[in-house]
Amino acid sequence: MTTLTAYRPLVLLCPLFLSAYSHAENGFIEDSHLVITSRSTVLNSQMKGDGHHRFAHDRRDPRDVSLGMRANFASGFTQGVVGVGLDAYGFSGFKLDGGDGHAGYGNIQMNHEGEAQRSFGRAGVLIKAKYGLTEIRYGQMQVTNPVFATSDTRLFPSTATGILLSNRDVEGLLLETGRFTAGTEPSSTSNKGELWANYAFVPTDSVSFAGGRYDQKQWGVSAYAAEFEDLWRQAYLGGNYLWELDDRSRFALDVNLYHTRDEGRANAGDIRTTAYSSQISYAFGRHRLAIAYQRIIGDTPFDYIGFGNNGSGAFGNSIYLSNPIMASDFNGPNEKSWQLRYDLDMAASGFPGLSFMARYVFGYDIQSSGNSHYGAWNGADDAQHQELDLEARYVVQSGVAKDLRIRLREGMHDAKRGQPDGDVNMHMLIFELPINCF
Repeated sequence: MTTLTAYRPLVLLCPLFLSAYSHAENGFIEDSHLVITSRSTVLNSQMKGDGHHRFAHDRRDPRDVSLGMRANFASGFTQGVVGVGLDAYGFSGFKLDGGDGHAGYGNIQMNHEGEAQRSFGRAGVLIKAKYGLTEIRYGQMQVTNPVFATSDTRLFPSTATGILLSNRDVEGLLLETGRFTAGTEPSSTSNKGELWANYAFVPTDSVSFAGGRYDQKQWGVSAYAAEFEDLWRQAYLGGNYLWELDDRSRFALDVNLYHTRDEGRANAGDIRTTAYSSQISYAFGRHRLAIAYQRIIGDTPFDYIGFGNNGSGAFGNSIYLSNPIMASDFNGPNEKSWQLRYDLDMAASGFPGLSFMARYVFGYDIQSSGNSHYGAWNGADDAQHQELDLEARYVVQSGVAKDLRIRLREGMHDAKRGQPDGDVNMHMLIFELPINCF
């Protein structure tokens, strides 16, 4: 209901924007887009045990209700041999409920005294240029690739500040390289936050990467390399393949491989980690069944990049393995884990837009880390843990609330023998309504 209330005035705003640009004649205006999105989240979690950095140590069980309004503008490019454009965003967040000590899980901003703020906001901009099918972007942006990826799992996304160069001259092939020097967490008002190792709590001055992806109808491959200054160097290989048996059934295979080694001053200590996963799924009609295996080889967990306030939470998403799910990444030292997942699409049963998901992951053989920067695992001795996630999604198909997305998520995590995530029960209800103004 909160989201629908916020939506009504936006219906009037969008035609005004559209009218202002309707007589434009150049590419900068003609190819411009403005999307205004309202997202409301209801979070209620219970936690037991010490936990690690994914949950703030000085907070009680996270509970809050929040409303976020986003405006994302992307221009086209000016005409000519080299086109120039501009992208911009503005976010405004509001605390609807959430007392001090419970809020602060990334949805609501906290001040230096640990008090939940009633409202907050931030804005960012990037400039871009295009020559043929080559683009260069500089400024604040969201990035998605296996070695450097921002996240959009809270009220607002995390963002990164830097430069990104990409090329699509070959059909199906994306080549890109970038260098980033700052990051912003979802609830921050500053674009000058740090880049840091999610599990080691160690910052890095810059992250550079290069790589690409080649996609065909039935298969795709990816290869990337990255350097996290004075932390580690990382290489990634991935691929997927699809077998279509008939119009109603198909097999899919997805594989991922990372290798990480310390670099430069090795501020996160000695790291020699290999991580891989494989997943095979079978879809038949409205059903999909998947099984996945994930393995971490090394005396440190598989670590990846975080954005913003160091230690505030896992606001990065560059972990393209099969078993990172709602409460845990299943990425401990020498950990092995299995996942069983089932998806159900209700469209064929007369309920288009409605779907369900259930998954269970079991992790075992976790060992103590010999690296002091990953001390959360020092008490692990053949540690184990398990997690069950349940999810229901619905997208409204017509009417005044068309495209409203409703998502109910339940995560239940159980830790044993020193596994540091602790016992966690997470309940999230999310309402999101995007409005394409032009």
